[in-house]
Amino acid sequence: MKKSNRLIMVFALLGILIISGCGKEATMTPMPTSSGNITSSSWITEPVQSTQSDLTFELLHVSKIGDDLVFRVKFPLVDWRNWYISVVRLTLGDEVFNNAQTEFFERLYKKSSGTYCLYQPSYNELEKCIPADDMDTYQIVNLIFSGLPADFESKQAVLDILEISTGATYCEDLRIPYMEEVLSKDFPGLTLECEAGQNAGTYKISETSGFADNAEAQAAVEAMVAEANSGVISGPWTFEVSK
Repeated sequence: MKKSNRLIMVFALLGILIISGCGKEATMTPMPTSSGNITSSSWITEPVQSTQSDLTFELLHVSKIGDDLVFRVKFPLVDWRNWYISVVRLTLGDEVFNNAQTEFFERLYKKSSGTYCLYQPSYNELEKCIPADDMDTYQIVNLIFSGLPADFESKQAVLDILEISTGATYCEDLRIPYMEEVLSKDFPGLTLECEAGQNAGTYKISETSGFADNAEAQAAVEAMVAEANSGVISGPWTFEVSK
């Protein structure tokens, strides 16, 4: 699909945020705080890109919020799994900080074949979905650094995103619709039970699907769950900024 068509799809998703929905998504991994829009002035005038491991990250916004330094970062979702930024480093002069708090902001992901969903909890708690053959999926988060020196605004800041990983803390992190779709190729009608907001370890094969006692089906499900928790891609994706 041409890039212009992909942009049209994204704008279509944005346009239906208020009038339609296909499900509710809960917390990400790691657990986010309450999301909010950044309205203060940014240290950068336009997005800055950094490419490593064939992945391009974008720094969208940098600002001081209270006593914190907040970086808003966009990164691609490389496959169906629940990817998140797992290791970061902020260097201010001679001081190094690794204590970033992650605040989820926005995600566009592939829910199943032909279906892509946009989730923006700061605007609407319902994710919005449209049919599409292919879209560029992504996630946006705020990385919040606290406990910085009082004069941090006068120093050059170097943000290194060192690693992204996959993990399933909650049921929705397992991407149940996608897993069911893949598993149904070998086990037609197989469905999984896992309630949104509950621990991902509570998943099970539905008794009504006819595969609850099928050892091969159970092994296939366990393999997909293991895959959902095993992804790691190393950076660094580096951004140097100053006010």
